Amino acid sequence: MDKDFERFSVYGFSVEYPKDSRVEFDSRGRRGAGDVVFHLPDRTKFFLSWGDLERASKSFKTVEEQAESSLKRIGKTGNVKSFERVSHESITIHSHDGAYNRAKFEVKASPFGGKKIPQETHSVHLHCQESGRYYVMYAMFPEKGAYDYEGAFRKMAKSFRCH
Repeated sequence: MDKDFERFSVYGFSVEYPKDSRVEFDSRGRRGAGDVVFHLPDRTKFFLSWGDLERASKSFKTVEEQAESSLKRIGKTGNVKSFERVSHESITIHSHDGAYNRAKFEVKASPFGGKKIPQETHSVHLHCQESGRYYVMYAMFPEKGAYDYEGAFRKMAKSFRCH
């Protein structure tokens, strides 16, 4: 394991995360569904969510459909402008097929107009039959920055163990 990362583990799944992060566990979370947020020192957040796979499968036949729906939802958010998917990859995480997407967009800093802030989002969607859960990892961060957000996010995705 990288010396700058630690392993987070709960409810039978785990992920390596930047160890200088503050970890916030949703108090309503439970084994079947929940969220955890990894707050980086610069206030950027990496999210990990999970839920019931059988329930999600009623709406999404594949992990790709679920990922596409998530991207469309972000693009329709009121303060998001110029939403564009930059890349899509089919990936394998812990023996499961997953969807990795990257998109760029601008966020209006104020509802009254003014400055637009360029952002990037990365997401990974995964379905795990063994645990009966779906998992979504995502992050939104500045397009450019001193920190290697994409590298850290990809490391987290690669380290993920779902069962």
